[in-house]
Amino acid sequence: MTSVKKIISNSEITKLLENLLEEDNVHDYSMKTSAGTDKGHNVITLITQVDVNGYDDKGKQVYKHFIIKSSHFDKEIVNIFNTRDYFIREIYIYSKLFREFDLMQKENFVLKPFKSYPAYFASSLKLSEEFIILENIKTYGYKHWNREVPTDLNHARLMMKEYGRFHALSFAIRCRKPELFEDIAKNTDASWFEKWSTAGSANFNLNLATYALKSLDPINDKLVYDKFKEFLDSMYVILAKCIYSGSDNQYSTIIHLDCSLSNIMFKYEELKDLNKPTDICMLDWQVSCLGSPAIDIATLIFSSTDKKLRDAHYNELIEIYYNSFSLMLEQLRIDANQVLPFTVLQHQLKKYSIFGLFMTLLMVFMQSIKKEDIPETIQNSEQLCLKIKDVNVYNTRMRDILLDFNRYGYNFNFA
Repeated sequence: MTSVKKIISNSEITKLLENLLEEDNVHDYSMKTSAGTDKGHNVITLITQVDVNGYDDKGKQVYKHFIIKSSHFDKEIVNIFNTRDYFIREIYIYSKLFREFDLMQKENFVLKPFKSYPAYFASSLKLSEEFIILENIKTYGYKHWNREVPTDLNHARLMMKEYGRFHALSFAIRCRKPELFEDIAKNTDASWFEKWSTAGSANFNLNLATYALKSLDPINDKLVYDKFKEFLDSMYVILAKCIYSGSDNQYSTIIHLDCSLSNIMFKYEELKDLNKPTDICMLDWQVSCLGSPAIDIATLIFSSTDKKLRDAHYNELIEIYYNSFSLMLEQLRIDANQVLPFTVLQHQLKKYSIFGLFMTLLMVFMQSIKKEDIPETIQNSEQLCLKIKDVNVYNTRMRDILLDFNRYGYNFNFA
């Protein structure tokens, strides 16, 4: 039995789908299932697309489209990635955090609320059978950017704008509902980070870190080479200090963290013109946690743009983020200068961007692997050690990132 057929045969999933359709008065329906994602976008969970064709009470044809994200059947994968913890976190984000975001915006009559995530319908945390049922946003015209190519300016601007709005809502809850914020903080800690140093993940991280170091010339790039080598020698100690310190101060917010191009989809005014995105949708909230907003900002910019764009627009992108952040807080009657002054954000970028650089190492490495070279699923830890075929393209891009990171005055150590 294929993975797709196994998923839809899960009685709990089937029952929940039936209940959802009954609530919407959909009957006499048929269900069609298929793989819900392209190769390279997801390897540690199963993504299934469910398309429903039925009729309402008036006999009118009705279409419903769902995405089911479920735990893998292969226990090796579950053990390597500790996927149960990821489901616990992601279900909390969808079922609790986004509901509170929505309520906060309704209470303050926000004209254009932040809703850049799929609609959530149901979930289960039954051991080894965890799943989430979401709306399939592809039916609204959302598309992935080509993950092998850095984004253009219009896409980068839109991402920065929307992440500013996203981060602002956590600050608003901290100000307006401090007890609620404390509860959210308890459920969005970075405890998952300790498991990133386990055997399977550690091998992968060592592999990608080694690739990144090789992009630098130890003589011509000696200053940055030495700084980056020193970071790699104490990588987990530095990253632990960064992520835990970032979650324990007045400027922390709920961050996406895994904000790679694979986890962002774009909607366009006209599908014929993919240079003008109008909306984005953020996916995969499984490692979302309390942390410095600088981590998301650095991850987004370094992992999704090239040097040419950064040279011309880096400061502009930071300003777009902060202006959007400020405007969202203004609608919630909060002064951004009181909760996160721009000077503090700049300091946070210098201090906390190292975790964003680490995430960028992972993302750019995966973006450099051709689709055909990525296994359908990861069966064991050895398969994590993938190989880049076009090393020259990767080396140029990664070297640019590391040199720019240093040029902006960002710390390779956490200090």
